[in-house]
Amino acid sequence: MTSLIMDTSNQYLMVALYRDGQCLEMVQELGSKRQSENAIPYLSSLLKKHQLQLLDIDEMIITKGPGSYTGVRVAMTIAKTLSVVSSIHIKVISSLAAYAGLKTCVSVIDARSQKVFVCAYQNGQALGEEQLLAIKDFDEFMKTYEGYQVVGQCEVVKLPLAEVNLGQNLYELSQKIEPIENVDALVPCYLKDVEAKQICL
Repeated sequence: MTSLIMDTSNQYLMVALYRDGQCLEMVQELGSKRQSENAIPYLSSLLKKHQLQLLDIDEMIITKGPGSYTGVRVAMTIAKTLSVVSSIHIKVISSLAAYAGLKTCVSVIDARSQKVFVCAYQNGQALGEEQLLAIKDFDEFMKTYEGYQVVGQCEVVKLPLAEVNLGQNLYELSQKIEPIENVDALVPCYLKDVEAKQICL
């Protein structure tokens, strides 16, 4: 089983190749503003280096957001395109869960406008709803999860950045889920959309 793993949803551009549970190679770099232009070249480089073609990929594991409006769509568009020309299986995982992996922790993503996307996790399972939270309310949120490590874009809540291996986290989480049945219906998760609808109502 050859797996292509990709996260373009937030601060990192991450592309990884796994074969039968082993990481062949991973590229993970900061620089969300260049994801759309670098994603395909990095993918092509990895495939060429390991003498693989796109049609050799059995499954693709991607993040679905929350995150950057443009960033989330980069990996998702690649996955959808690949599903048209091959019988590849597509698995999708929350971007918040990708930072958490199998840890017991609170995952945070910068949502801009003095807000964060946040959720607590344990062994790959969310302990509540993923939500959009004002940064000023983060300390109150953490009272429920006292002692939990904070992962993700920690600097936005004034905490030190925690190292993360997104490729490994996503691969491990993917072992707990099934491929999606209808790739055409796959859409990004934008928690801000929910907030906008609530304001309108």
